[in-house]
Amino acid sequence: MEKLLSEKKVAREFQKRRHADWDENYELYRNKVQTNRLTQRQAVNIPLMKETIKTLLSKIDEAPTVSFKELSGNREKEIIIEEKWNSDYERLNFEGIDIQDKKTVLTYGRGFKKLNFVDNGFELSALDIYDVVIDPLTNPLDIESARFLIHQNIFRSLRDILADDRYTQEGKDKLKTYLSTSEGIIQSAQNKEELAKKQERLAAMGVNDSEFSTFGAGDLIVNLSEHYTKIWDSKKKKFVRYVCVYADDSTLLLKDTLDGLLGVDFWPLVSWGDDVETQDFWSDGPGDLVRTPNKVLNVWFSQMTENRTLKNFQMHWYDSGSQGYIPQTYEPGPGRMLPAPPGDVNATIKPVEVSGLDDTLTQIDFLIRLVEKGTSATAIEKGVSEKKQITLGEVQMLVGQSKERMISMAKFYRRSWKELAMKWYRIQEANAPEKETLYKISSKGKIWPKEISGKDWKSEKGYKVQVHSTSEQEEEKTRGVQKMMFVKSQFPDNLALAKVLQKRVLEILDLTTDELREVEEFERKKMEAPMIPPASGGPVMPGSMPGAQFMSSPPREAAAI
Repeated sequence: MEKLLSEKKVAREFQKRRHADWDENYELYRNKVQTNRLTQRQAVNIPLMKETIKTLLSKIDEAPTVSFKELSGNREKEIIIEEKWNSDYERLNFEGIDIQDKKTVLTYGRGFKKLNFVDNGFELSALDIYDVVIDPLTNPLDIESARFLIHQNIFRSLRDILADDRYTQEGKDKLKTYLSTSEGIIQSAQNKEELAKKQERLAAMGVNDSEFSTFGAGDLIVNLSEHYTKIWDSKKKKFVRYVCVYADDSTLLLKDTLDGLLGVDFWPLVSWGDDVETQDFWSDGPGDLVRTPNKVLNVWFSQMTENRTLKNFQMHWYDSGSQGYIPQTYEPGPGRMLPAPPGDVNATIKPVEVSGLDDTLTQIDFLIRLVEKGTSATAIEKGVSEKKQITLGEVQMLVGQSKERMISMAKFYRRSWKELAMKWYRIQEANAPEKETLYKISSKGKIWPKEISGKDWKSEKGYKVQVHSTSEQEEEKTRGVQKMMFVKSQFPDNLALAKVLQKRVLEILDLTTDELREVEEFERKKMEAPMIPPASGGPVMPGSMPGAQFMSSPPREAAAI
């Protein structure tokens, strides 16, 4: 426990320096501001943080396509392992977990996904950034280089812990004794407060209230930590990876090797960051770039709001030395007569001048443009038209440049998906059930069940994981078609090139197998049909019309005539 608590202290200190920035990012995203008596006097917020993150989230990319290549070329094993991946993808909502993970990275700069195997089934979850602390010497590009890492703030009730067979009886007895003391009762109350904070942060990340664990009034809340660390094995003469679970930083409940628990020898977490650095694992994110400008905008907007309110008050100065005049407050109304002091009214009463801060909106617009340039979440990407008139070509250039930056951002997390898929396979391989049933949907929508065992998809040679980004795939296909269309214009009579171009163009569309076959069959029959000479003399293909030769060209003999 001394070793574990010492590692945890170092890791928490290393992360703690980022908490103040993370808290501000979170509050701005949730449209909450801290007021003060000097600058931010009004509780107003310009939602720049939220609109920037949501714009980047919608443009960064969809979850990439993952495929497995069996190294000995066994196609049947590839089909089965990919169906297992697709089954877990749907069952565990990988797409939703991916959105949570990307939102965490955009807000805080780094995200974590945790892999596990529970009750004969694979589990995957996106973790709260506050709940993972890690070795400060970890290589930011390789989480496996960490000497230790900890998943903390796992809140469970005492009754659930006592009923869990994985924990030792000695540890359970010590925990019951500890929680019966005054110190343990205080710790349980603090755990409930920490749980409430955790739930509030998770709600900002898109988790529903129904997904939270609820505890009765009589339950004792225990804060568990899953501590992954390397311990020297004197028999094997090497460091072995262990999992240690302890409660409230005091009672050890479980100590076992990763190989004994999961059958693997790697950390069951995957992490990635947007702006990876060479030394600091806790890198910055787009939220850190937006934070300071958003705070400045809130101050300016608060001042403008307050000045407008003061103007609406219509306050007046009055001459307190004027004889026979006692100021009174009257409610305004249509046609209402208000008494005035004798003599010159302007000499006795004068409106309080309140500056309108007319340049505030211009300065706010300038600052928002700076943020848009820094994050590439431009007004066009947000679906807002620019005030000035620009040509269609300029709009396309702006959108194209913004997409290029979005694609470069997506490259950082694509590798994390490759690592996730490889670790998923290794965990599945180590915990494969004897029998299971998979369901494959045909192109016509029919469902085909198949009972499989581990030997049907396990590979002695292993698998190579390939990850294809959706945005990059579409970009590459589009550019490839554009190049081929240019080459085709140089060889208008080349039928082989026309067929290849036709196939590439159809690949861009999301056609079913039957639809694709129908289109190709129509083109084939059109090419094989005899030519019908028109009245004017030149050959015309049957069914041809203006623009009909987009996909194909006339035969070489026809062109020669």
